[in-house]
Amino acid sequence: MKIRLAALLTCTAIVPARAQFPPAQLKNLKVLPADIGVSALIDTMKAFTRALGVRCSYCHVGREGQDLSEYDFVSDARAAKEKARDMLRMVTAINTQYLAALPVRRSPVIMVNCATCHRGTPEPRPIQQVILTAYAAGGADSAEAAYRALRTRYYGSAAYDFGEVPLTEVADVIAARGTAADAMRLYQLNAELLPTSGFAFRQLGLAYLEQHDTAQALTAFRKRLELQPNNPEAKQFVDQLTRKTPAQRR
Repeated sequence: MKIRLAALLTCTAIVPARAQFPPAQLKNLKVLPADIGVSALIDTMKAFTRALGVRCSYCHVGREGQDLSEYDFVSDARAAKEKARDMLRMVTAINTQYLAALPVRRSPVIMVNCATCHRGTPEPRPIQQVILTAYAAGGADSAEAAYRALRTRYYGSAAYDFGEVPLTEVADVIAARGTAADAMRLYQLNAELLPTSGFAFRQLGLAYLEQHDTAQALTAFRKRLELQPNNPEAKQFVDQLTRKTPAQRR
């Protein structure tokens, strides 16, 4: 019995005590006000996670699913924490120096915050840049896969622009580099995912014309005309492509 009790006391002695959460006292504040309340700090942290679409472990020492009382919030071990401090300094400078110095401001005044740029993503990159990076790494397959994955995850949020323009801009860049077949895949993907967009079918039709594929171009422009029956440019293209040449008349 004494041996068991001694073993129990030994095991208990080496188990570290769980930290308190929320903490009674805040430590290691370097940018946020030193007198900020605990509740206010937690609300601020929640806003950061929503703005960047991340969890506490993105900046703080801890694991996803771990109880917050087991996190080491005081530690500066994660590089992302210091980067977040730099971003907060930048936001403060923008709001208190640069925007405040404008001679004319709108009312109510516009203030920036983390969500202004991040919009729910850790890296505030426009979707065009993300897709072109994927294309550079793995070609058209990677570009299409990246776009579909982002659309599946973020469609309906403010994170990325899934409208009719961005994917065609990526395709335009790729076409200008001389890779017409890869560009065509993205024009086609845009029309596939946006079947009610006259602009998507316009760009698809123009891309087919560049490849001298008049039959496919006509199909695309007819679809655009169906969507936009009063569009003069759509009518013009359809008329031109359906008009018989002198050789066809003979």
